[in-house]
Amino acid sequence: MKKNIRWLIIIGLAVLLATGLTYFDSFMYHDPVVKIEKIKINNKQTATDEYKNTDTQITQQITGKLLNSNNRGKSVTFKNTYYKSQLVDTKYSVGQQVILAKSGKTYTPKNVKRDTTLVFTFGLVIFLLYCMRFDRKKLFISVLINIVIYFGYLQTLIRTHNSILLPLTVITALLISATALLVILGPTYPALMAYSSTVISTTTAVLLSIFVLSMTGYSGVHLELDDFELQPYLSVFLSQVIFSVLGVILDETMDISSSLIEMKSEVSDVAEKTLFKSGINIGREFIGPLINILLFIVIAENLNVVLLYLSNGNSIGYTINMTLSLGITQLLISAIGIVLTVPVTSFIASRVITRRMK
Repeated sequence: MKKNIRWLIIIGLAVLLATGLTYFDSFMYHDPVVKIEKIKINNKQTATDEYKNTDTQITQQITGKLLNSNNRGKSVTFKNTYYKSQLVDTKYSVGQQVILAKSGKTYTPKNVKRDTTLVFTFGLVIFLLYCMRFDRKKLFISVLINIVIYFGYLQTLIRTHNSILLPLTVITALLISATALLVILGPTYPALMAYSSTVISTTTAVLLSIFVLSMTGYSGVHLELDDFELQPYLSVFLSQVIFSVLGVILDETMDISSSLIEMKSEVSDVAEKTLFKSGINIGREFIGPLINILLFIVIAENLNVVLLYLSNGNSIGYTINMTLSLGITQLLISAIGIVLTVPVTSFIASRVITRRMK
């Protein structure tokens, strides 16, 4: 207990030290960094569009002190124009550190220096994870490996110009799920159970959904309305579906498998049929919460676009059709996968546990 408290104190101090160091690391930046000391509002203009939406354009005259470069300590003045909505621009405040771009003797703001905030947030996550009693090393290793896999996935897509997007997504999804299970559970039967159930359930849900959508001619599903209209539309949509379905099914599979393994350890002579029924009963408890979580994610991701459509005078039916059709379709596919996972995982786990884990 004392050892854990000692490590918590060490990690907490390390986080605070790293956060403090990043606050004073402006000398490491190539671009000029300024600390804002004074802000004056030069101009405000309010505009209203044809739908009576209003926004205000504000011009700031900012004075600050350079923290790096040959002119360190020198006061500089620059202007920043932003809209009150801050959709694509930024409002600056006194005390912030801002990265500048220099053209001759003129400075213009590029962005807020955020490394201090990022380091503190990341450190806080590590600190909180260490407070929980579980194998943190396996978690970090699996996350790092999957980040590398995902980075390679993106680099390959860039080089091939999305020509093999869907096959590459399938391969990446298989690698990511296998990595997570192997690192966390090891090369064991539980890992094999969870992996088999995840792959079977995800594949069945996606193929069944593709069949239904193709039979209906994708009626009401506007693939061309995907973010930034990335092409090929269908491959981009299916890639999103695979990753979203995979995550929730992997979680559900591990929960059911772990529960059945625990039941086997408590009752060594439990029958295969009993384990299967128990898996079904356990899975039923997950279906409702998981589908609701996905529903909330869809609502949260599209809330801003929905409000934009409605504020511009569009009907609720048209708004939902144009903004939520893809999200709802993904939700339905994920729901199919969630439901299928229960019998698939229960069947595989009950057989493996009773025949191999004695």
